[in-house]
Amino acid sequence: MYELLTPEFFRDPYPVYARMRERDPVYFHEPLNAWLLSRYEDVDFLLRDRRTSADRIGPLLAEAPEGFKAEAELLGRFLGDWMIFADAPEHTRLRALMTRTFSARAVSGLRDFTARTCDELLDEAAARGEFDLIGEVAMALPLRVIGQILGVREGDLADFKRWSTDLMAVPMMSGEPEQRYAGAVAAVRCLEGLCGELIAERRARPGAFADLLAHLVAAEVDGQSLTDAELVSCCALLVIAGHETTACAIGNAVLALLEHPGQLAALRADPARRVGPAFEEALRWNSLSGWMGRITTAELAVRGRVIPEGSLVFGLTGSANRDERAYEHPERFDIGRPVAATRRHLTFGHGLHMCLGAALARMEAGVCLERLLTRMPGLRLAVPAAGVDWLQGLALRGPAALPVSAG
Repeated sequence: MYELLTPEFFRDPYPVYARMRERDPVYFHEPLNAWLLSRYEDVDFLLRDRRTSADRIGPLLAEAPEGFKAEAELLGRFLGDWMIFADAPEHTRLRALMTRTFSARAVSGLRDFTARTCDELLDEAAARGEFDLIGEVAMALPLRVIGQILGVREGDLADFKRWSTDLMAVPMMSGEPEQRYAGAVAAVRCLEGLCGELIAERRARPGAFADLLAHLVAAEVDGQSLTDAELVSCCALLVIAGHETTACAIGNAVLALLEHPGQLAALRADPARRVGPAFEEALRWNSLSGWMGRITTAELAVRGRVIPEGSLVFGLTGSANRDERAYEHPERFDIGRPVAATRRHLTFGHGLHMCLGAALARMEAGVCLERLLTRMPGLRLAVPAAGVDWLQGLALRGPAALPVSAG
């Protein structure tokens, strides 16, 4: 038995992952009623194989406490409209609607806004001397960018952040079940109210808005428009996926660099050329998406073990990215690692469900790292690395807070 839901595991899962890769690469974990794949080749296979489904919300919500079945049904309908939990043809339809917004050209057009916003946040942080990099910069920056993309009023961003955190507690399986479900249902109700207002404004004044939400309201696929329920779900997904994951990625990258002063010095010596590879290595070395789940739609045979149809299977991307069979010296954080090797990491997934916002996350993180290096040459941890608190959940891996000094 592997202890996978403890504070010790969330703080440092990599020794457990190493044992699993060696002894139990295909492992059935009874407490989660799920199969776990820990080697790179097997996780890559899981994410690309057509005999698996991304529609894993039903089995997850089936585990809801007895008194929360109605809440679980509501959450099932809401989360079921998320592209990341959909299969073709629904996934194809939703992804096609959003692809234009996350194209390389569209992302490039957001760079100046991102740089200005980052400078504003760093100005405020530098004035305080010590600050929480996660809450005050890494979380705030992508939240403002996704607010710009969606046309969310800046005064509403704090509410969106709080509601998204409450909603994500369900797929992350964090906190006590009763609190988790009650908070998520309340968040759905609030999102329906505020997003409903934004949608109504764009329906009433077609052509008056140039944001993604206006595009989604007007869009048609095969003669059909998105329903209001689908639009609200899309807004929630974009807000959550657009800031929670990027915040973890930035926090993980900064912490890795501060823990490895030699690598940080190499990056400072040539930031323009090395910031991209440094971020990719940070994504590999400490994957922000530690677990990616699928449901088998047919029986699978993996390394001599049979995984039955209808099983929940997690690909442990955090483990895969440190697999000795895929990387040389995977335990080392090395920003000089060949880019072709580093970018093989599975942090953004693979196959049809590869993260649509990967280019946006890379741009935001690159800008943030560049501005930090320029503005705060004396940046350092304000607490020992061992004292950093980590998120307590399976879907995202990153510091819950990262106290730093501007130097």
